[in-house]
Amino acid sequence: MTQLVQRHAYLNQIGYKGFAIFLLVQVAVLLCVLFLPREQVLWGLGGAAILVALFLLTLYPWLAIPAIIATTALDSAGRVIQTTALGEPVTGFHLSFVLLCIALVSHIFLQKRRIFPPLEIQAPLVLFLGCMAVSLTYSPNQPEATISFFRIVFLSLFLYMTQVLIDSRRVLNLTIASLGVVLAGASILAMFQIISEQFYLPASVVSSVGANMPRASGTYQNPNIFGTFLAVSILFMAGIFLVPKLRWWKRLLLLLAIGLGTGALVITFSRGNWVALLVGVVVLLSLAGKLRYLFYVTIAFCVAILVVKNYVSFAAYIFERFYSIFSLFVEFGADSRASSTARVYFAIAGFKMFLEHPLLGVGWRAFPVVFQDYKPEGFPHWLPTRESHTLFATILAELGIVGLLAAIWIVWRVLAFSLHHIKRMQDEYLCSVMIALVAIFVTFQVSLTFTGEFANNFLWMFTGITFAVPALEEREEQL
Repeated sequence: MTQLVQRHAYLNQIGYKGFAIFLLVQVAVLLCVLFLPREQVLWGLGGAAILVALFLLTLYPWLAIPAIIATTALDSAGRVIQTTALGEPVTGFHLSFVLLCIALVSHIFLQKRRIFPPLEIQAPLVLFLGCMAVSLTYSPNQPEATISFFRIVFLSLFLYMTQVLIDSRRVLNLTIASLGVVLAGASILAMFQIISEQFYLPASVVSSVGANMPRASGTYQNPNIFGTFLAVSILFMAGIFLVPKLRWWKRLLLLLAIGLGTGALVITFSRGNWVALLVGVVVLLSLAGKLRYLFYVTIAFCVAILVVKNYVSFAAYIFERFYSIFSLFVEFGADSRASSTARVYFAIAGFKMFLEHPLLGVGWRAFPVVFQDYKPEGFPHWLPTRESHTLFATILAELGIVGLLAAIWIVWRVLAFSLHHIKRMQDEYLCSVMIALVAIFVTFQVSLTFTGEFANNFLWMFTGITFAVPALEEREEQL
């Protein structure tokens, strides 16, 4: 009798009409499977799955977060269309971004939402984009400059969409879990590349980025950009790992992701990101009040060195790359230091461009075009790249002092906002996340000194999360 009452109550919850529709769908699927060709059934099921996914995304647009993270991590391997009329590929991230835009806008209209969070960097970002827009009128590198400008505009929109999207702990936890899974998967792929010597990059690309041997790059086109992804993801997991009273199994999973990511970062041989991660770890532990843990990190690092030295065949190259970080000025100009030497010369050339065009620069994306006119003596002429690897030197050259001040204003505003809220936050979990985000932002600034990858999707995504997290605590306090 009790079971009948419970079933009756359950039917009242979903409604008799809803239950009837559910039965009809089941019958329709059964008839299709029995009487239609398999190919038509598969197409029908695929179409139905897409419709259901679109319906769910309209109700819960944050479900697109795993796709956004995964397609960003795929980088060039996620290209859906290799070339277009604009000369740019269409990637999985582009499709995920469009899907997120449609889902979020539809959700906003359905919810009749009228109140939105302020964009904390609105003024400096508008100034920076304005400098870029003005420089398009005299940039010698068209249409690449225009395409790059609109990409930054859409990434700015992506930043704000991320801030709007992450409106609950559930969404934040989904983001963390998705990033952890992608970090582990990408790290395992990188280790497989080293072990099997089946590298994603061709030898020509390997040599162009200054490597003496193939470097693990995951699905990225450049091992340095892959290294940036690994470094910031490791820091995010490390920040969550420091949360007090975290369940043991969560801590174990985080430790596994951190270990895999660190191993993969080593075999990218990305010196800039090694330094960036080290700086990020110091910032993370300092803000968390756990700087004493740096001692344990150092011990673990020394143990790892001993393990690598005895069991890894290319250990000598790892030590050589690590030592070269500190011997740049001693060996400056040597053929073996061509990559590091070129980075310094790129910065010098950028400063020369600034001296001739101090106010607004030579124009967005003009650096690779005009570099030949400003190339310093001694530049390794055999290197094919003409892109500056130092972001702030590039901004100074291409956008002048106005653009550089706007960029510094953005950095200062993000750090000031973050540190202000860290001091006020009471929730240990959200405070730890916020500390990790500050460490990630600083790590990006260090990495950008060596890579210059300003249009990195994760940079804009993490900045959006930084603005979203304090609002979560404020919203919970009001409930």
